[in-house]
Amino acid sequence: MQINDDDDKVMLLSSPPWEILNLVSHYLDPNTLAIATCVSKTWSTCFSSDHLWDPLCTATFPTLATTLGSVAASLPRHRLYALGHTAALCRQWKPRKPRLSLDHLLFVIAVHLPGGSLNMIKPCIDMRRDPHGLFRFDVEVVEERELSLEELKEAKVTWTVAEKEWKAVFVLAEESVGKLASGVDGFFSKELPSPGCCSNTMSSGLVADIRFGLKDSQDSSRRSSGDRMSRIEKVSVGVMSVLNWRHVSVEDVLFYLEHFLQV
Repeated sequence: MQINDDDDKVMLLSSPPWEILNLVSHYLDPNTLAIATCVSKTWSTCFSSDHLWDPLCTATFPTLATTLGSVAASLPRHRLYALGHTAALCRQWKPRKPRLSLDHLLFVIAVHLPGGSLNMIKPCIDMRRDPHGLFRFDVEVVEERELSLEELKEAKVTWTVAEKEWKAVFVLAEESVGKLASGVDGFFSKELPSPGCCSNTMSSGLVADIRFGLKDSQDSSRRSSGDRMSRIEKVSVGVMSVLNWRHVSVEDVLFYLEHFLQV
């Protein structure tokens, strides 16, 4: 029997018999099976069959196959495998590093007192880092001003973060009023706004934490008169989570600041 060129084209373009596709499918890996479903409607029907994908789901994602397999019995098994594969890739995804660098920031801290303000400007690159990578820092106060307990009780603190060369600024705490008792260092806290369009209605879950490190006066005449005089030796600043009231990591705060410093 003589076969002309037209017959050759028909043989080349026609799909293999169903039985051959079914036989070959058992030797293909999931990636090849998924590609094969895109060839034609016939191939899609053959290579997306549940009897092919069900053992693959059970072997690769047993928990997912057991849970969703019983709850969503009508869900095709190739779709179930795709969900498990996507979830596995998401778990392997490595989050990006913050675009904002701590070395490019500086802190501007103003302690407002009845007799005037104590102002400090400190580049973060010059500050000692927390060994555990937490966002908390100590800023030394150079000015030695002696203050009474009543003056310290009226103190208000403003903490501003500025980007290098004053490209952008963000106020973490503005004239925050703290708590101060005799024999206890000052404590100030201010809830931070939520980034994004819903900042007025949603909570960020973060709090600016500011503390005074006080040192008693060395003037013996002051101590003998019963008037306790102290000076602010340092101001400790940080950001805490309202969930566990612990300081959060430097990276988490840098991601947060990116929304306001427009990096």
